Amino acid sequence: MFDRYKDVLTHLPEYSHNVFRKGYFTWLLNQCKGWGALSYLLLAFNFVLQIISLVQSFGQTPLQSIIAFIGGNLSVACVIGISNRSGIQGWAGAISAICIATTGFMAGNFATAWEQIGYLFFLDLFCILDPKWNDNIQAEKFSSWVEWIKYGIFFGFAWVIIYFIFSLTSDPRVFLDSLNLAMAITGSLLELNRKREQYYVWTISSIFTIALWTQTMLQGDGNFALIFSYSIFFLNDMYAFFSARGWFRNTVQ
Repeated sequence: MFDRYKDVLTHLPEYSHNVFRKGYFTWLLNQCKGWGALSYLLLAFNFVLQIISLVQSFGQTPLQSIIAFIGGNLSVACVIGISNRSGIQGWAGAISAICIATTGFMAGNFATAWEQIGYLFFLDLFCILDPKWNDNIQAEKFSSWVEWIKYGIFFGFAWVIIYFIFSLTSDPRVFLDSLNLAMAITGSLLELNRKREQYYVWTISSIFTIALWTQTMLQGDGNFALIFSYSIFFLNDMYAFFSARGWFRNTVQ
């Protein structure tokens, strides 16, 4: 389960050369080429929406608006990069995680902020160090309904524990905030085990995250930026479900 992590950590000097090498930034730029038309369309559409959000909220919360604008754009670039098996996902994910975590702390969504910190240390940094992190991925279906029960129990325990922890803070939206973190942890575990069913979790998670940031905005602690970006995530999840090149078409039976 943790072989890829062990490999990178035990050979860290070798993997660091993947970053500190001649022509690295040219290679990184080329990772944005050759994507499908829908990927570029989603990027452009999200950018327009982020501009609207920035203009709408800048006068009231300029610093938070700028940070959310950067995070909203790069988070979409990261997710679309993942869909296209692109090495850009590491840097886009790392910078967006920092921005979204900062926005989360500023808005009081502490569980979401720590969720992003988890992505940064346990996913984004490893994707940066190992450009082939997503190569040759073969998704596997659950072997039986028992696996649904196991992961469901894991999610339930995670949510109870996370809710209790963050109820001790000043988090004003602890129900949705803790729910999103529990779903993110469950989805990450499914992703780590390369289970096809992770996409159900990520899709549902996108819906609840949209609800969280909508509530945040209505209570005066946020803006449209992350609502827009997670809506794009949802569209990308739908593409993963139904595309001929999507995750469900690359599954080991």
